[in-house]
This record gives sequence, structure tokens and C-alpha cells, in this order.
Amino acid sequence: MTHPILVVGVGGDGPASLSEATRQRIAQADWLWGSARLLSFWSDHPAAKTVITASALDQLEQLRSRGDRRVVILASGDPGFYGVAGTLLRHFPCEEVEIIPHVSMLQLAFARARMEWSDAIFTSAHARPLSEVVGWAKRAAKLGILTDSRNTPAVIARALLAAGLEDCRAIVAENLGLPEERLVDTCLTQLVDQEFAPLNVLLLIRDAAWRPHPMFILRPDAAYRHRDGMITKAETRALSLAALALAETDTVWDIGAGSGAMSIECAQVAWRGQVFAIERASEGVALIRDNLARFGVLNVTVVEGEAPQALEGLPPPHAVFIGGSGGKLAAILEHVSRVASPGCRLVLTLATLEHLHQAKGYLDALGWITQLLQVNIARGQPIGEGTRLAPLNPVFLLIGNVRCVSSGGTF
Repeated sequence: MTHPILVVGVGGDGPASLSEATRQRIAQADWLWGSARLLSFWSDHPAAKTVITASALDQLEQLRSRGDRRVVILASGDPGFYGVAGTLLRHFPCEEVEIIPHVSMLQLAFARARMEWSDAIFTSAHARPLSEVVGWAKRAAKLGILTDSRNTPAVIARALLAAGLEDCRAIVAENLGLPEERLVDTCLTQLVDQEFAPLNVLLLIRDAAWRPHPMFILRPDAAYRHRDGMITKAETRALSLAALALAETDTVWDIGAGSGAMSIECAQVAWRGQVFAIERASEGVALIRDNLARFGVLNVTVVEGEAPQALEGLPPPHAVFIGGSGGKLAAILEHVSRVASPGCRLVLTLATLEHLHQAKGYLDALGWITQLLQVNIARGQPIGEGTRLAPLNPVFLLIGNVRCVSSGGTF
């Protein structure tokens, strides 16, 4: 008989945090798994013991041959919240996994801070990129963050401030449930140089007057470093973003990324996704990296190389912006058509009729549904005591949907 793998959430004080029934289930285990800290609470248990390491996924494969052994995996807090339970459920049938959760460390931290958490967002920086933490911090008045030895409260605070977040109240809860438990009630700017015990979580709290950051900020061209005016103009970026119709979790390719302005603004919208800025010129790559650092953008990956070769191995895109093709547009479009996610949106910016005609022919040959816009923008400029309109060069936007039937197009 094969028993389900039992995953038990444990509080900071170990066995004392569990019910008698749960302690009995652990006592019957033939094989105990967990961190060294949690296993130490059951040091006299006769079962075999396995310390879960950073390569947990490889280790868990051992459980497929567990036979009739009763396996208990000990986890901190709520194992279904960015924990081992999620990993197990992705690799084992659900009937082979049983979960007994404990109170999440973030719930406990809010309780210790004497605050309700029904209106809070919980997220994790534990072995995860910080881009999602930054995104939630721009959108949530209350935020609970799981940390780790790499993404400490100080590291998180620096990333948030670099991304333009205002200083705000920050509470670090250390060693929750242990005798040395401590709450440090401070602010982001005071966290950047502080160190804490390894077991900690971070809470961010805004006052009632706080408002979420805008979903999209159209920055003027001068906000970005670029060379000789070679930047997709702000108004064209806005129209292109609208046509790309990005979801927050999308994967985006920006081909011929230039200064990276379009990549950065795509990243604002696809804040839980990933943007790949592909640029062949080393000077352009340097500009992109500089602009990413200036705005604290964490979910853009710079790919130095010439498309389509540089596109090999990238995750399939949900949206593609092409601002430059280096004369290889046909090969680029063929590659995108081959690997793109179903329904992928595509936007090309073109300056000449000849290039428009060529690009439209390529898309038609690939069987895509296309729409065309000519963008004529004039910006107000002072003249004497009045204002005149100074026109920008017209730009064509060629919009396509990959492997998608026409819905009657409204753009």
C-alpha cells in the first residue's frame, strides 16, 4: 500500500505548535523530510531523515519509489504558500499529497503587529526575482513579503527605492514563535543598511492617503539616455503599447531595442512577466542597461546580438515589438511566426512607404491578420506669446496577430 505524502506546516516552536493528532501522525512516520532546523525538533525520532536542500526538486524524485513507507515532510508555516506543497502538487498526483497547514509567518507577523491582514497582499522574495515584489509594492497599501538569505529586508528596500517607491513604514518580524522573537518597526530608508536574524519576514504599510502608482507612465523622450534622437517617440510608444494589449504576466520581445525605452514601458505593464530587449549594437546595449538601472527595472533581460539568431532559445512571446530589424525582417518574422504563443500580438514601426510595403507583404504571406495606422503627431511649442504645433515625422504602425482569426479589429 502506498501512503500519501503528508506535508505538515510547523510553527516556530516546533512540536508545541501542533495538535496532538498531528504529532501522532508524525510519530508514525518511517521517513522524515525537512530543513535541518525543523528536523532538530524530532532528533530522537527513529525514522530515516532527509534534509531538504536547495536542489529540492531533484531530491523529491526519490519519493516516487517510497513504496509503503509513511513519509512526512515538515515545512515552516503554511506549506501551500510558496512552499514545498506547491512543488509536490506540480509533480505528483493530488491524491498522493496530503497537507496540514499551519499559520503563515505573514499572518503571524500581522497579528504580532496588531493589524488586520484581510486587505493585505502576500508575496515572496524567497528564491524568486524581486520584480514581482516591486510590482506589488506599487499597487498594494499593505504588503507581506517572505524573505531569504539573499533577498534580505535590506536588499528588498534598496530595490524598492531604486524603482521609485516612496519611503514608507516597514516592519521586520524576526524569529516568530521563538523566545528571541522581535519586531522592528521602521521605514524603508532605514532598512537599507540593517541586518536581521535569518528567520524574518517584511511588512510594508502605507497610510490612508496613499494611492497606488499609475499602471503606466508615459515618460518624455528626454527621460531616457539615447543616441542622436534614435528613440521611438513617446506618443508612438503609447499607441504601440495599446496595440500590444499586454497582460501583466506576458512575455515580450523588443527587437531592435535601441535605448530600451519601449522595453521599460512594456515592463511597467507586464510587471509579472518578462521583457527581452534584443539589441545588436554594443552602444545600444550600454544605453539599455543604463536606463534600466536609472528606473530600477528588474524584469527586463538584455540580449546582445542580431536577430533572428539572438532570438534562439528565448521563451515564446505573447507580444513582439519591432523597432529595428537590421535588414532581416523576413527572417525575423518567420522566426516569430514559428515560435510565438497562439494569439501573439505584433507591432512594427516603419518610417518609409517602401519598408511598409515590404513588411505588409511578409505578414500577408505568413497569413497574419493585420491593421495599419499612420501616426501624425504635432507637439505644442511656444512662439512669441503664442503656441505653434511642431510636427514630428509620420510613422506607420503595422499591427498583426499571430495564429489568430480576425475579431473585426477595433484599433
